[in-house]
Amino acid sequence: MRYTFLLGFAGLCLGIALVLAWVLGITLFFPHSYLAGLIADRRAFVRAHIDFLMMAQFLFIFALLFRQYLIKPPIWVIASACYGAFFNPLGFLKVALTPKPPADAPPIPYEAHFPVPAAASFALTTIGFLAATALIIRAAWRSRSRADFKSRDAEPSPAGAE
Repeated sequence: MRYTFLLGFAGLCLGIALVLAWVLGITLFFPHSYLAGLIADRRAFVRAHIDFLMMAQFLFIFALLFRQYLIKPPIWVIASACYGAFFNPLGFLKVALTPKPPADAPPIPYEAHFPVPAAASFALTTIGFLAATALIIRAAWRSRSRADFKSRDAEPSPAGAE
């Protein structure tokens, strides 16, 4: 069930990335359309698209490697990886769709603190991805050690070695 959830969530991120790609393509050929007018920052929109693609890729890889090595990851690892994989790119999308103030408007004061949702998303992504990576490396290392041990027992000793 945990693999299925990760694969489903990876599919969701990939689906969002593909929708964003279509929007980018349509607005490229129709730059004066209503849809193009909704995008305030095209570079941030492209970043959101790329970030959703990368997050989908990581979640697919984690799910497949968990299955390959028969790892049952803790739910907190899955939850934190999925939370970050969704909300990190969503931050770029929010920036891309937020209209900028007019040039003659007074400057917006600098925010003195790091936004809490962004900090939570970055932290959970880091924790979830690092924990998933550590679980996979540990399982791969153990798998290799078992394989080496079995191969040493199965190999016949060279003639005259005894």
